[in-house]
Formats: sequence, C-alpha cells, structure tokens
Amino acid sequence: MANFEIVPYQKAHGDEIYAFGMNDKLMEIDASFTENRLDAAIIGLSYTLLFNNNPVIAGGIIPIWSGVCEGWVMSSSRVFDHKIKAASAIKKRLDYLCINNNIRRLQTSVKEEFKTGVRFAEWLGLEKEGLMRKYGLDGTNYWRMAKIYKWVF
Repeated sequence: MANFEIVPYQKAHGDEIYAFGMNDKLMEIDASFTENRLDAAIIGLSYTLLFNNNPVIAGGIIPIWSGVCEGWVMSSSRVFDHKIKAASAIKKRLDYLCINNNIRRLQTSVKEEFKTGVRFAEWLGLEKEGLMRKYGLDGTNYWRMAKIYKWVF
C-alpha cells in the first residue's frame, strides 16, 4: 500500500533529493550550488511529498513583497514512479499557498534547456514573460515565468 505524506519542508529533504538523484541532470547542476538553492524552509510556505518517508518532490513560495512571491520546486528521480500524485500535490499546494496568502503574482525562473520544467510550469498556469540571458550560476539562460491570480485585488 502506498504511503504518501505531505510534511513541512526541511533543507535535509533538498539534500536527500539531490543525493538520490534529481528528475533531470540539468537540475543537478543547479542544485549543486547548495548555498544558492532557492529551497527555503519557510514554515507554512514550503512542503515535501514523501513516499515511504523518502522525499519525492518539494516546493513552496518565497515572499518578495506584498502580493508577490517566487515559487520553487525540487524533484527527485522518484517522481517518475509517482508522476500524477506529485504533479497534483504541487498544483494544489501552490494554488492553496498563493490564494491563502493573498498572492497576486507567482513567478519563477526555469532553465531554458529544461523543456520538461517549462512544460510543467505552463501546466501549472505560468506563462513565459521573457528570456533572462546568462541568468544561471553556470551562465545558462532562464525563462522568467509568472502566473497572475486575478481573484486577488
């Protein structure tokens, strides 16, 4: 029987995801810059989906200023065994966090070459706003993507 649990995110979860192997080699490059990872363990604003006590995927929001936040997601290679559960958890939780915290703009950056990540962000409702050239710590390009919550005034 599948044993899924959503728990508050801890930095150790990100370390475990990185150590186990991420969902794409491109993301392992980014996660290797541990001091610059955007995986913030902010109480009530970040979470991890566990399967049998092992991190599958983690995500959350980081407030920038009133009504605006940066979203982040880290996926282990375990996500391939639990795609629907993981995708559903991220979509529901991100919207829940944004709605309940009066967020009008959720933004994120996605590595240009990470086609799966771009498609996933679009599935979450984010739209490309522009290409940020040489944005990555490794000098790669990233898309600035955002979702506007229209029900928030």
